[in-house]
Amino acid sequence: MTSRGAALVQSSPLRAAIRHAAGWPATSGLCVILLAPLLVVDVPPLLDYPNHLARAFILASLPGDAVLARFYAPHWTIIPNLALDLLALPLMRVLPVHVAGRLLIALAVLLPVLGAVAYNAVLTARKPVRWWVLASGIVAYNGCVLYGFLNFEISLGLALLLAAAWLRWRDARPVASVALAVAGALALFACHLMGLVFYFMLIGGAELAHLYPLRNGRCVGAVLARGLVLAAVAVPPVALYAASDLRHLGGDARYLALGPKLAQIMLNFTNYDRPLDMAAAMLVMAVPLSGLALRWCRVPGPAAWTIGMLSIAFIAVPSSWKGTFFIDARFAIMLGFMLFAGVVPDTFPDRIRRPVIAVLTLIFVARMTVLTTAFVSHRTDLADLRAVLAPVQPGQAIYFASVSKQEAPAYWDANPHWREIANGQRVDLHLGALALIEHRAFWPFEFDNPSQQPIETRQPYRDLAERVGEVPDRQRTIAANLCGFDDVLLLEADALPGLPDGRFRLLAQSGFAALYAVTQCQPGPSTGG
Repeated sequence: MTSRGAALVQSSPLRAAIRHAAGWPATSGLCVILLAPLLVVDVPPLLDYPNHLARAFILASLPGDAVLARFYAPHWTIIPNLALDLLALPLMRVLPVHVAGRLLIALAVLLPVLGAVAYNAVLTARKPVRWWVLASGIVAYNGCVLYGFLNFEISLGLALLLAAAWLRWRDARPVASVALAVAGALALFACHLMGLVFYFMLIGGAELAHLYPLRNGRCVGAVLARGLVLAAVAVPPVALYAASDLRHLGGDARYLALGPKLAQIMLNFTNYDRPLDMAAAMLVMAVPLSGLALRWCRVPGPAAWTIGMLSIAFIAVPSSWKGTFFIDARFAIMLGFMLFAGVVPDTFPDRIRRPVIAVLTLIFVARMTVLTTAFVSHRTDLADLRAVLAPVQPGQAIYFASVSKQEAPAYWDANPHWREIANGQRVDLHLGALALIEHRAFWPFEFDNPSQQPIETRQPYRDLAERVGEVPDRQRTIAANLCGFDDVLLLEADALPGLPDGRFRLLAQSGFAALYAVTQCQPGPSTGG
């Protein structure tokens, strides 16, 4: 290269253009890597996912499936928790159920990352994609994803994308941006209520950042004008909430102590390897904190206000309320993505930036390798489960049970790591939904809360489900009233002796799963019933 060419490359506009051209391929490459684990297993081990997939399968099959219509009926109403249901219905009409399901998981994994990239790009006046925001891939498979909270994750990404549009066009195209915000708020209400809360904090932060320089007393008119705009955006979803069943639920708020609450921050990094999760957490938090202290990075006003509001909400909100759990943990996940979306590393020295990028990349690759390995290993359990479900016929009622950690502590201490994530949460408790999806059998744990899901369980199957309650362990199954159930599906069947012959007959066992026919539905005196 000539000296003149080198000078051109070093010139600021051309260098920015080159970095911009390189940024989007890097984003695309990140997305490809994030999708890779979904190619190795058809039912990824996400805790609630099989249950959500079963509900979507039911809705896509009704009313034409006479077998499923015996068990369930649609219950469409005003519900702020419908992302998967609304998106799955058209997908399942043209795609196999497990392909449609993985497409929805892909959306839940990618959308928050792409939302963070878009928000950060607008926050920095559409400059090239920043290396730091791409590091959000480290938290793409966070604890909420592995819990199967896909509606929430989809709403999180949509909120960031809509907030990016608000930042970009709020002043340049006010009418169009407000119209988009109203439509977006309604879409977020339908996706998940927590995504809507996040969106209002994002656009509220943008408005506060605009008004803060006018705080000397001349801002009354601007406050009123912008406040009315935000109120106009809020009125439609608030009206829908007032008309929904959720508003009428009782106040069952439960709060965590400060220590356990702060520990929820780790949910951003929770994967399958505790030391690796801790290393990722320390690195991700050290980079912006040290960068801010050394003035190598900054948090622009809209993001700073939003992070402040999210931090206060995280400390103040309960852990569960109105049938929704892990509420404070969801604010922790929002803060986790804002750590990437809202921080701008303007002046990191190359001698620091390059090794930091190298270590971040190493952590990301290690986490994705661990996760993909767990997903591959999960195929063994799926094969065992499908083998024992082979005798199940459409229309049968399947009682589902699992050997608990209390019943077999040594077994669980040595248990394959893919059955629980690093914080000890099991991810196999809804696998019984495959009996419904793949054999059109009834299982008693389908999510059918009328304030959160658009199906209802018909009688007498509702009574069966209510009688079972929570997922029972082996001992409770032995003593349970099983009248109305045809078979028992037991997971971790290799942990303890089989179910007793007096009430059960083994139909099939493969690895960790076993299927028993119910031969005596009422417990006898010897079973403790």
